[in-house]
Amino acid sequence: MTAVPVLLDRQRDAQWRTVADTLAIGLPAILVASALGWRLFGLAGLLALALAGLCVLAIVSVMRARRLDRDWLIGALDARLPRFEDSSALLFRDRSGLSGLVGLQRARLESRVDEARAVDLRPAWSRRPIAVSWAAAVVLTAIILLWPAPGTTARPTTGDPAAPGTAGPPAITGVRLRITPPAYTGLPVREQTALDASVPEGSRVEWLVDFAPQPTTASVDVPDSRATPLVRDGTRWTGARLIDRPTLYRLAAEALPRQRLHRLDAVADTVPVVQLIEPDRQLLLVTPGQARWSPVFEVSDDYGVLESATLKITVTKGDGENITFEQRSTSLSGTGEARQRRFSPTLDLAREGMAPGSDLIVQLIVSDNRSPERHVVEGPSVILRWPTNLGLADGLDGMAAPVLPVYFASQRQIIIDAEALIAERPRLDPARFVGRSDAIGNDQARLRNRYGQFMGGENEAGGSGGGIALPTNDAPPTPALPTNDAPAPSRFERPEAHPDHEGHQEGDTAPAGIGHEEDVLHEFGHAHDEGDAATLFDPGTRSTLSQALDAMWSSERALRQGKPEDALPFANIALELLKQAQQATRIFLRRTGSDLPPIDLSRRLTGDRDDIVAENEAPPVRTPADTVVADAWRALDERPMPGRAPPLALGALDRWVRENRGRLSDPLALGAAIDTVRNEPGCLDCRRRLRALLWSALERPPVVVRRREAPGTRGQRYLDALR
Repeated sequence: MTAVPVLLDRQRDAQWRTVADTLAIGLPAILVASALGWRLFGLAGLLALALAGLCVLAIVSVMRARRLDRDWLIGALDARLPRFEDSSALLFRDRSGLSGLVGLQRARLESRVDEARAVDLRPAWSRRPIAVSWAAAVVLTAIILLWPAPGTTARPTTGDPAAPGTAGPPAITGVRLRITPPAYTGLPVREQTALDASVPEGSRVEWLVDFAPQPTTASVDVPDSRATPLVRDGTRWTGARLIDRPTLYRLAAEALPRQRLHRLDAVADTVPVVQLIEPDRQLLLVTPGQARWSPVFEVSDDYGVLESATLKITVTKGDGENITFEQRSTSLSGTGEARQRRFSPTLDLAREGMAPGSDLIVQLIVSDNRSPERHVVEGPSVILRWPTNLGLADGLDGMAAPVLPVYFASQRQIIIDAEALIAERPRLDPARFVGRSDAIGNDQARLRNRYGQFMGGENEAGGSGGGIALPTNDAPPTPALPTNDAPAPSRFERPEAHPDHEGHQEGDTAPAGIGHEEDVLHEFGHAHDEGDAATLFDPGTRSTLSQALDAMWSSERALRQGKPEDALPFANIALELLKQAQQATRIFLRRTGSDLPPIDLSRRLTGDRDDIVAENEAPPVRTPADTVVADAWRALDERPMPGRAPPLALGALDRWVRENRGRLSDPLALGAAIDTVRNEPGCLDCRRRLRALLWSALERPPVVVRRREAPGTRGQRYLDALR
């Protein structure tokens, strides 16, 4: 038999002692937490806190036990057994690997293992912490169990509460609220001891009240509404009321001291929310060969929506004033849980009557399960458009010219396109590579012509020296250079009519027709600049622009030849020069409003205030409503100024709250605070709360500049000394 099992038994006993000691210290805390959970939340709270406490205590116990590891065991054996000669670690090493004196020492220790059986390595009990923990737990548990329930104003009585004819006014000894939400919400019935509650709109609230001694009558009083009588059933009084709006109430009984107002908030049912999941936009076009369309809608609601919904389908046909509409509705079934359903209809385009020039419009109509009146919501409309084929007849393609404006790529975008083309070169055949390089060169040429306007030059027609002139607008050039470091500028090239354009002279009118972009220019403007834009820049800026144009030309030449790697250095140089030119043009912007009036030094330190301030303005006149709130706020000041504290008129303040309920953020809280101050005028905390609520209810006055108040005696002496 080896010595290790004997020693491990001693270690295991010590670990179990540590676990037991930890449980003895921590169980009282779990007892207190369980009592608190039962008092606040009932049986569910007791179980939840008890399980949570046990889990935490188990984790702590295991962590403490793991500290007693093999190193601890070796140290404890060396400390308790002198005959082990500080060599206990040899007993846990492999015997085959020991030789010489080390092996001889291990053999001597194995012969002395029986001495370890009589040694108790278990740590001592933590008697003092255990005693303090249990004593504190007993005291705290008794306080929690004997403390009055929250929301009650129970008072101790000297007589037997159950004995009839006990002297003294009745007092509330216990109260519970039983809340039954509407059936459509699916929420369970719950009970609570707190008299303030937030319930779903339309819930039935039942009060279960205990009195001692028993009053003759009792009720639930609601300001500005009819009271709910309480009916006695043995020693308990019960009454119920439907809550369809936020309200205040108090428990009342014959000879019962006036109670504070409590609050019931009615949470309104929200309307369903319809979202379009697919497609990601509300207008999309028919793709070639598309025969079906399946949009996806998602509907969410706080309590759930009905499984069935209505899909309204509208098909438009024709164009211009000859548009016809066909509408129909169909029923859909959703998938998913009630609070979040998805509806995905599948529409056959041919069966719906779709044709070129038609629009298919769908809209989902859903309703929730609210009772008795449901919320009906119409979702967003989604349009599937089948555009009319606007292509020209065969053989006429060469006679058409582009009409849409040309959007220019920036210099930075040209660099990005060239770098991307170089990276794709191994995957492209030579002809396609040269074609794409020439297209980038065409963009470079257009951008060069665009900036060439600012040097007083004419734009080239087309991008490569021939072809159709680019469509343009006729806005005059601005002095500042266009920003060219954006990925896709939306400004397009300006037109310049060339002497070599066929049939075009200054003042000619071109025939109108489809495909002639010059028609727009002749009808609404002129194709030439009104002046030389280059004269608006200083010589340094013109030189920078000229260098940028030269770099653009070198970049364009290399791109036309299919050498984008040779064009990149020139393109980068052009970008840097354009940035310098754009920054240089900002220097010549004139600042406005910089002419300040001269300073009259002769009036300094004289105290002469004539003609420098406005006359005394009349103080702003407050409306009567503001006066009521402001006076009440001043009256509630704990340290009022002598002669400036008006009397506290709670009646007028209560009427003001009822009249201005619509613009107040929380009129119920303000009404309850007024009632509490009326019933308990000596409650300092109640007055502070009412004053804080009044401050938030005050209407903010407009910001005005007021004249500085007259200086005091010391200030006047200072001003006289300055004079």
